[in-house]
Amino acid sequence: MAMKRKRIGMHAAHHVGPNMTPMVDVVMVILIFFMLGSSFTSPVWYLTNNTPAIRGGMSDVKTSKFPPVKLIIKLDRRGTKTMVTIGAFQTENLNGDLMHWLNKRRKILGKKTQVIIKPHESVPYQDVITVYSDCVRARYHRVAFGMPTR
Repeated sequence: MAMKRKRIGMHAAHHVGPNMTPMVDVVMVILIFFMLGSSFTSPVWYLTNNTPAIRGGMSDVKTSKFPPVKLIIKLDRRGTKTMVTIGAFQTENLNGDLMHWLNKRRKILGKKTQVIIKPHESVPYQDVITVYSDCVRARYHRVAFGMPTR
């Protein structure tokens, strides 16, 4: 009888499933693509400021100018009347009280005050124009309109 000799170190190879190497490569490329793409759409996470870059720091600055004061005028509709609110001041008299208040504040705040008119969407356009003309007659030169609120 002849004996069969076993080969040492040889095992039968069984191929189970598809080759996964190309799929892993493609998934890795897609993952890198999405990681890079999402970093461009995210907001900036760094703090920014308006400090001027001066050699030696801020100690070299001789005079410091303050930014202009912003005066925000809010217009709301209450029934048939338009209510003007500037901080704690409120009035429904668009021509009398508002004009007097604006003149008095211009002397305190200065000429470079920025006025922003923010009307509610229900406020009539004529009332917004009346407030604007009051600001111009009170000699405010920087008058702008903010987005209407809801």
